[in-house]
Amino acid sequence: MGRPAPSTRRRAATRRRSRNRRRQAPRATWRSAVLVTLLVVAAFCLAGLTWRVLHAPVEAVRIAGDLTRVEHEEVRAAVVATLQSAMTSVSDIAAAIENLDWARDASVRRVWPQTLQVWVERAAITARWGEDHYLTTGGDVVAAPEPPLEALPNLSGTLSSGAETMRVYEMLSDRLAAHGIGLTSLEETDLGGWRLTLDTGATVLLGAEDLAGRIDRVLIVYEDALRDRTHEVARLDARYGSGVAVRWRPDGERPMAGDEALAKVAGK
Repeated sequence: MGRPAPSTRRRAATRRRSRNRRRQAPRATWRSAVLVTLLVVAAFCLAGLTWRVLHAPVEAVRIAGDLTRVEHEEVRAAVVATLQSAMTSVSDIAAAIENLDWARDASVRRVWPQTLQVWVERAAITARWGEDHYLTTGGDVVAAPEPPLEALPNLSGTLSSGAETMRVYEMLSDRLAAHGIGLTSLEETDLGGWRLTLDTGATVLLGAEDLAGRIDRVLIVYEDALRDRTHEVARLDARYGSGVAVRWRPDGERPMAGDEALAKVAGK
């Protein structure tokens, strides 16, 4: 017999290739299925590992910042309380710390796997509050720093809160500072009146009403009659409807009696 025609050979080759593809197709499908299964399993394993790492219990809390012992413990308590929630982020912990009255800012980061690094900035302290506490700029009462701060004004409020007392202090100190006078102490009496101590050592009594008007009246007296004699003044009493009574220091010059001083100022 002679050789098959070329067209016959081409058809035979095509049929062989088709049979080979049909035999290989199941193997390729099986390999793809195995590969997909392995990828899914790996993804689940990675997700589980990530979840365990992200939710690993915190075993150590490192707190940094210029804090008192009491404040340090308050921060730790806030962190521990927040960690009791099932889904807690570092943002949640920072927010809980910033809710503390004295805390101005907080940042929290996780040092893997089980340590929290906490940094806290306290609000600026403006004044002493009573004997054992301080006031922040916002009027929040905080524990005394260690060591205690020096050269701060002393504030105390019998009826007013720290924030209210701070507002009175700022109003009065701003007016006095405009005339070069420092305010070293502000005290609210049991009846709601205010007693000031100036950096000259003189005491100013303002009462409970019209504080701005009364301190302005004191400053008029200061500019007109007392600027060059502040070291002689023991007390200025502006609780009157008009005028200011001046009490001189025992060892100071007394050019006029108390009634004469009151009459002089009232006639301004």
